[in-house]
Amino acid sequence: MVTKKSPKSSAGTKAGTTTRRKPKAAADAAAPATDTPAAHKPKASVARTVALTIQSSPVGKAAAVTQAIVQSRKNAQLGRRVRNKVVVVTGASSGIGEDCALKLAAAGATVILAARTPAKLDATLTKIQARGGKAFAYACDIADLADCDRFVKTVLAEHRHVDILINNAGRSIRRSVKFSFDRFHDFERTMQLNYFGALRLIFGFAPVMLERKSGHIVNISSIGVLASPPRFSAYVASKAALDAFSWCAASEFADANVRFTTVNMPLVRTPMIAPTKLYDAFPTLSPDDAAELVMTAIIDRPKRVATGLGLAGAVAQSVAPGVSEFVLNQAYRLFPDSPAARGLSEEEAAREMADMPRSPVDLARKLFAQAFSGVHW
Repeated sequence: MVTKKSPKSSAGTKAGTTTRRKPKAAADAAAPATDTPAAHKPKASVARTVALTIQSSPVGKAAAVTQAIVQSRKNAQLGRRVRNKVVVVTGASSGIGEDCALKLAAAGATVILAARTPAKLDATLTKIQARGGKAFAYACDIADLADCDRFVKTVLAEHRHVDILINNAGRSIRRSVKFSFDRFHDFERTMQLNYFGALRLIFGFAPVMLERKSGHIVNISSIGVLASPPRFSAYVASKAALDAFSWCAASEFADANVRFTTVNMPLVRTPMIAPTKLYDAFPTLSPDDAAELVMTAIIDRPKRVATGLGLAGAVAQSVAPGVSEFVLNQAYRLFPDSPAARGLSEEEAAREMADMPRSPVDLARKLFAQAFSGVHW
């Protein structure tokens, strides 16, 4: 259970599988001061008080017990599915990938960790081993196809096969098409990591899965593929490509007991979205909640795992595409591109950020005012 590396570690300037955690100092700065006068405390403290009151009530306690029972049953199901199985997790050094790796190792799987940065892989590996789990770490840049081939060759040589492949590593870019005309490389690098890199691993591990007539490929996709949000054309297109491939391949592999599952992940509170401050006004999942969606995919092996919001977006685009387009256009107008994408100065960016919605209520007010501009109430 020592850290291993593929014959070549590629940790350069290319897109990779790791993200950086928000500095503690920044998190501390964002937290409300304990000596803030009651009259000036943020509204969030009221919501927190209400939540604590509900949790301490008989109803809240009963709900907690029920949730614990459900989670215990789910953990048992996961253990039966992955115990002594070899599971590859890409992007395993932080965020969703790290949480998935910890849960799988706790359930008895032999977890193969893949990411660009050896030091961060070591940290995840140490956590797993400290909890009694079994894991191996291999430094690999999933955006480098040659490095993918070396990784596959090394894993198969040392572990003989892979039972479950979780393609979690990804890159997201938020930029309007009109600001992308001279940035074709944005589309190339999202496709390189999100589609070609994942595809290379599938092509590497699937032949043995087909030979053994057993395997499961879980692709972490995006809610954006279902809802088509503006400013994410590069990211959504790359994820949609992988989704389309998987749905086509699934019908070919079905009689060999090799399954594909697409997880259309909603917005997750990871370091990847931290630079986009407007996301503070949006509801998000924690990495732990996101990892639970992946565990559900592994247990049940469905064709797709998605949230109600994602499915609603897909239905809206199919049933009422005009209405859906109007709503998305309002969302596009509501938030500008990042200051960096538009070449704003630091002062201009600071003034703009001051007007950004800071809560779901602020967001709803601004959207309402924009949609009904010129209408007096």
